[in-house]
Amino acid sequence: MWVDQEKVLAAKRAFQRGEPFDPSVVRPVILESWKRSRAFGVRMDTRLPRILTGEELAERCRQRREFCDVALPFVESLREFATGAGFVMTVCDEEVYVLQVTGDEDLQQVIRAGGMVEGCNRNERRIGTNGVGTPVETGQPVQVFSEEHYFGPSRKWGCTGAPIFRPDGSVAGGICLISPYEKVGAQTLALAVSVAENIRRQMKMRETFETLDHLRRNLSIIIETWPSGILLLNQDLTVVQANAGAARLLMLPREALEGAAFFELIGRRALRESEVRRGVTDRLVTIERGTQTMSLSFSIQRADAGSCVVMFETAETLHRKVSRIVGSDARFRFDDIIGGSPALRDAVELARVAAGNNSNVLLSGESGTGKELFAQAIHNASARRREPFVAINCGALPKSLIESELFGYEGGSFTGANRDGRAGKFELANGGTIFLDEIGDMPFDVQVSLLRVLQTREVSRIGSSKTVKVDVRVISATNQNLIKAIERNEFRSDLYYRLNVFDIRIPPLRDRQGDIVSLADYFFRKYASDLPHCRMTGLSPEAYALLCRYQWPGNVRELENAVERAIYLAKSDQIGPECFPEHIRAAALGETAEEMGKEPMQPEAGSGAAGRSGCSLREIELRQIRRALSLSGGNVSRAGELLGLSRRTVYRKMERYGLDISNFRTEG
Repeated sequence: MWVDQEKVLAAKRAFQRGEPFDPSVVRPVILESWKRSRAFGVRMDTRLPRILTGEELAERCRQRREFCDVALPFVESLREFATGAGFVMTVCDEEVYVLQVTGDEDLQQVIRAGGMVEGCNRNERRIGTNGVGTPVETGQPVQVFSEEHYFGPSRKWGCTGAPIFRPDGSVAGGICLISPYEKVGAQTLALAVSVAENIRRQMKMRETFETLDHLRRNLSIIIETWPSGILLLNQDLTVVQANAGAARLLMLPREALEGAAFFELIGRRALRESEVRRGVTDRLVTIERGTQTMSLSFSIQRADAGSCVVMFETAETLHRKVSRIVGSDARFRFDDIIGGSPALRDAVELARVAAGNNSNVLLSGESGTGKELFAQAIHNASARRREPFVAINCGALPKSLIESELFGYEGGSFTGANRDGRAGKFELANGGTIFLDEIGDMPFDVQVSLLRVLQTREVSRIGSSKTVKVDVRVISATNQNLIKAIERNEFRSDLYYRLNVFDIRIPPLRDRQGDIVSLADYFFRKYASDLPHCRMTGLSPEAYALLCRYQWPGNVRELENAVERAIYLAKSDQIGPECFPEHIRAAALGETAEEMGKEPMQPEAGSGAAGRSGCSLREIELRQIRRALSLSGGNVSRAGELLGLSRRTVYRKMERYGLDISNFRTEG
């Protein structure tokens, strides 16, 4: 590009002195740079910035390693081209410190005399318009010819510069081609832009590679530290990678795994090749190595190009996961069953016998008697206690879902099905116990499928033609009379006799009168311990008497709820009858809820529990009536209010106990 340098020089001097000049002789990009230079305080007598020492320059490069590791080798590779073309190439950082000077040796000696050396600074803010600093300042490629340079020593040179951008778009530095200004052309600008763009692309590629490498290393760390065994199989089902967990669980050194055929490691009978290639979930496999045996759960996922990822863990680990997934966990043991009544002792003794074998158990009893507690206790006392305990309420699931819940389904077998399919409760309980609560509510057609599973010990998922072997102990429970259900043709007799190997009847609470006090005390301790600063000592004798008179149609569950409620309502250090629901108080005293008074009498201070006092329920009631009549001075209505009874009921009870009202009236 030809520029009349004399006119440019005259315009620049006038500009620097603040005198008028012809702006048409100066290119707009240069004039804008002159204005910035003057605003930055650059003058013709400006002193050049200090040149960095070798150590300072090396440190600057180390701090900009991502940029320097790409830009400097790339520009150095162009040395021969630059030498042949008769120019020098320089690379600067974002602060316009020159990091590299390469190219024509003779030209380097000339520009070195003008201060263009590695470690110098060519920032536009410090020396004004120039072919290195101006592109970095503006973010645009620029050519600066001779007198267009704001600072004197660069007048004879033609400088072509372009900014170099990082992958995130920020300026990392710049590239500049220097030669006598009369040799500079448009192709020089294209070359500078091309070099800058190539450096940016290489930085992007390097960043991408480092990101991928970082991810690969992190993934390797995760795989290596993952507690499960992991194998990567190629198309031939040969192990190409194995983690430490795989070596530990397969009981082989890692070098024996990589390169081994998968079926040589687990045995061909454990899984079919079609299953491996298609993928399976939670398949139990027994591995034998000499005298050692390991039960493992395998899950296989297909990967790209026919390869497979195999993950496996101990069966015990799988069982813990199953408990979390299905929300079941056998927490209770026989020691947790509270009570010593003969009826309960007989049920517990029979349950202990059942725990010693693998026979199916049918638990019968009213709602709230603790059938699941018995089921968990049997499981925990059995040889299957380390295996899964899976519970399912047959009466709580819609008829359309119960079969898929029990037996599982293949992906896409019905609308809304998980595309990968799902294991049923029988598969999840494999090796352990499945508890079928409210078995009497199971639909008749599902009973046929359940009977087939019990007979064959095989499960077939909905939508699948395959069967899966299962080893499951079945404990079922019902609050219905299944014999009558069979007579009504609502329950299959063959299924009943298959389930009813051990028939254990859980007695209702009304048949366990001697256990009510123990259970009430247990529930008091259970819930009172959760209350901060609780000072309650227990239930009053009157409260115990009330609980013992009630028939508990809701059984132990109802008693637990009643005691929990009473704890929150108690206003003294003992729980009195007034803390229990009206329907319990009314039923216990033979009255309707409408006949109950509003404010029952408070218990006597220092009274003990009914069981501890040795008093019968009749004696306790008589004592309370006498006390109420004494406190009221023989006023029957007031005594009824204290007792929580109607006036008519008080009269009737006085007649029952032979009480004379005159013995309680006070004079005056």
